[in-house]
Amino acid sequence: MIKDKTKYNIIIIGSGFSGISAAEILSDHDLSLLLLDENIHFGGQLLRRIPEEWEESSFSEPEKIKRIGYDFINKVKSKKITLMNKTILLGVYENSEILIEYNKEKTLTLKYDVLVFATGARERFLPFKGWTLPGVYSTGMLQVLIKSSGVLPAKKMLMAGSGLFLFASAYEFLKHGGELIGIMEQSPLWNKIKFFPQIFYQLPKFMEGGKYLSKILLSKTSVKYQRHIKEARGKNYVEEVVVGKIDKNGKWIDGTEKTFHTKALVVGYGFVPNIEAPQLAGCQLEYSLEKGGWIVQVNDRMETSIDSILAAGEITGIGGAPKSMNEGKIAAQTILEKFDIENKRKQATPLKKLIKERKHHMSFVKCFNSLYRIKPETILGIPDDTIICRCENIDMQRIKKAVQMGCYNPNSLKISTRCTMGQCQGRTCAPVIYDILQVLCHKDPEDIGLFSIRPPFKPVSIKALKNIHGS
Repeated sequence: MIKDKTKYNIIIIGSGFSGISAAEILSDHDLSLLLLDENIHFGGQLLRRIPEEWEESSFSEPEKIKRIGYDFINKVKSKKITLMNKTILLGVYENSEILIEYNKEKTLTLKYDVLVFATGARERFLPFKGWTLPGVYSTGMLQVLIKSSGVLPAKKMLMAGSGLFLFASAYEFLKHGGELIGIMEQSPLWNKIKFFPQIFYQLPKFMEGGKYLSKILLSKTSVKYQRHIKEARGKNYVEEVVVGKIDKNGKWIDGTEKTFHTKALVVGYGFVPNIEAPQLAGCQLEYSLEKGGWIVQVNDRMETSIDSILAAGEITGIGGAPKSMNEGKIAAQTILEKFDIENKRKQATPLKKLIKERKHHMSFVKCFNSLYRIKPETILGIPDDTIICRCENIDMQRIKKAVQMGCYNPNSLKISTRCTMGQCQGRTCAPVIYDILQVLCHKDPEDIGLFSIRPPFKPVSIKALKNIHGS
């Protein structure tokens, strides 16, 4: 419910694990607090609810971390917090002001004392021939279909890509009656061995991964490593998928092709942080391959380069729910200190202890992201006629020609080709374009830079623009 108020002590953008864990702590104090999220339900992507009729047939209770998350959501909803779902952040301005669109009906200008970015991450894509065909889904889309609508994209399908989320999605699909033709994992099997030193601090993650793998093995699903999608074929929808082997450097090995017949293909290559809003706000960003790419630069207390803005969760490094929850708690404790408020809750965790815990989470982050990165040879292997920017129908050959003409940075490439100028505003293609430019130009990410961001950085309805409040 929207209160008739344009100024809040604290505005938290994003209701994933970091956002709701911060809100749950802050809500116990005499502070005006707004928690907003663009989704229909609070809790982020990981805490999407399985439809009730599916819950009855589930083989097990939700994982511990999800139960904690659901508990956080229930606590937050019962407290004195202004909650706004179906709310899109359109702009962030220097005078401690944000512009939002609520429910596609109205545009609001809100002011804050402290702003917390908890905007999470989105899926990383790796284009291949035919990836725009109907029947090709992302792992995230699979999760949305199952959890929000109780729908499987097909009774039988193929999965491919890289990362732990690939196996989590396979688990959900199998758990709800699907049959997998196979899982084609792009990274080598021996990469998994490098995870073992993390077991002492990340035991819940290993137990969860063991559950996923057990379900996959019991279903007799074939799991192949160092496999890459060459092409998805079909006239009106995907009908077959060509997969082959790649070497340790990510280069395609000729003569290893195998064709799978399927009506659905689910792909996933991990995640990239949603740093556009902090970028627009002027927060210092940094590139770290070990942390998942471009991230928001923060100190141990989750403070950004701007005094009134904090950042927590996946935008400081891709590392999963426990890390996000830890950083949300750190952000909350830091904010209480800013307002000179003592946290008198009996279960309050001291800030020093939370910061120490975060170091263990960051150790996992660096290990995880270094193992599942996309190799330069794989990027170079993208065929010229492969669509890169889906909205503007721009293929690899056009990007290569623009680079040959001197477009060595994202913005000059944008002017030359119109890439990222479609409805998604580069949310799908921008991360892979950064990778392509790094490889083709032989430059470091910092030298290439980022696409410029301007408000509104997401589409806004005409109706909302006509109904402006708080300005």
